[in-house]
Amino acid sequence: MILMRKLHWILILVVFVLGIKSCSIEYTFTGASIPIEAKTFTVRDIDNIAPTINPSLASDLQLALSDKLLTQTRLSSIPYDGDLIYDITITGYEVKPTSISGGDESVAVENRLTVRVKVKYMNRYDQEAEFEKSFSQFADYESDQNLLDVEDGLVETIIENLINDIFNASVANW
Repeated sequence: MILMRKLHWILILVVFVLGIKSCSIEYTFTGASIPIEAKTFTVRDIDNIAPTINPSLASDLQLALSDKLLTQTRLSSIPYDGDLIYDITITGYEVKPTSISGGDESVAVENRLTVRVKVKYMNRYDQEAEFEKSFSQFADYESDQNLLDVEDGLVETIIENLINDIFNASVANW
């Protein structure tokens, strides 16, 4: 009877291990879920069609996404035709007031820098995971500050948040 129980548990363990080995999705400690066949990615040159242009935004965004994929997945970067392809367009870069103080002369107390991007994600091994969608992130700053003085820090925060959104939507399936 004890031998039968042990054999039963061993059989369950073997079936479980074989079931996990046969899955075609890789699970990592970063939460990335990438088809096991995928080995490479390509982040195409980013187009910037926003009415207002930050000259370094496209290259900074491209570099940040490549770095995230290189450090948090097992994938290698190639310039063309990767197994995963990111085609990104910057569609918006704007500052608007978010908080107005009242009175006869309304004045902005706080401003918001917003960056919008459109992402087309292609996955050679999992077409169901492909998408084309827009992402937007913002950072606020006090209106008594000059945008030129705080822009680099705001853009850095916005890029980090956009990259997390794009990463999670494409390879973390969040």
